[in-house]
Amino acid sequence: MRSATFNGPRLLALREEAELTQTELAGKLGKLLGRTVHTATISKYENGKQQPSPKTLGAICEALEVRKAELLVVPRDQAA
Repeated sequence: MRSATFNGPRLLALREEAELTQTELAGKLGKLLGRTVHTATISKYENGKQQPSPKTLGAICEALEVRKAELLVVPRDQAA
């Protein structure tokens, strides 16, 4: 049984809808998390090369004002 995975293309779409650059989103996340977040990390999230930690996912949701469900994909065998 697999768990939900992060939807990178959805992050890209939501970031663009919010009219934020990767640099601006990284800055917001840095403030929320209390550490530096690099634009390369945002790019990896958006391209599906890296999954954010649960804490970072929460910060992304806060920064973009969305629910976690909007950024997660549930495998079909678990969707009901």
